[in-house]
Amino acid sequence: MQAVILLAGYGSRLKRDDIPHKCLLPFGDETLLSRHLSVLESLGMERAVLVVGHNKEAVKNYAQGLNLTLPIEFVENDRYETTGNTLSLVMGLRNREGEFLVMDGDVLYPRAVLKDYVRQSQPSSFAITPVDIDDTEATKVLLRDDQTIASFVTKRDVTNEEKSKFHMAGEAIGFFMLTQATARNLVALYDREEARFIQALWEIIFNEITPHNEIRPYAIAGGGCIEIDTQQDYEEALRMYPFKDENH
Repeated sequence: MQAVILLAGYGSRLKRDDIPHKCLLPFGDETLLSRHLSVLESLGMERAVLVVGHNKEAVKNYAQGLNLTLPIEFVENDRYETTGNTLSLVMGLRNREGEFLVMDGDVLYPRAVLKDYVRQSQPSSFAITPVDIDDTEATKVLLRDDQTIASFVTKRDVTNEEKSKFHMAGEAIGFFMLTQATARNLVALYDREEARFIQALWEIIFNEITPHNEIRPYAIAGGGCIEIDTQQDYEEALRMYPFKDENH
């Protein structure tokens, strides 16, 4: 399995000019990125594909300086300022073989959570955490009766019609696994209709993938995952994680 980490974005809401990229936010003696890569190394990933854009040289130099045994490859998305993260996802998946673990680079999680997800779930699947169905900002996951994912609802409320037709699974926290077939279908759909998806978040293109590809949720009951978009999120993450032992 290969890992694809989406790192191209600027992270403007964080407002941290003291670091070159938000994936380099410090947590104890580590950063978001070093935590990602050390977990992937321990899982025996074939390689980590880092899709970079903003301050890409600083991110590349940092990753290479970690001296990990995990092979690291970089894909450069120089259009990150005017496109959504769907483009980064497609660039990371294009022309690759095998199964994939995809990760948003700004999500913090207990190490054991990601390890259990990769070892216990099967592609294609999304890691899901509990969330209020009326949380407008959350990426809410709706399920069919057979417990496969029907759609993703993000940046808006779930409609009454959707509530009557589907079950609420929770929030897609930002890491998921794809079979080679699903990854190829996604890339092919993007290439056919690039104008529709080039500025979209990946949740949007997946709404057209789910009807034709079986994708299941994987529940993370204990929570402990947080997407870091703002300084307030970062401070909350520091309160959540004392970083005093390797089980975090």
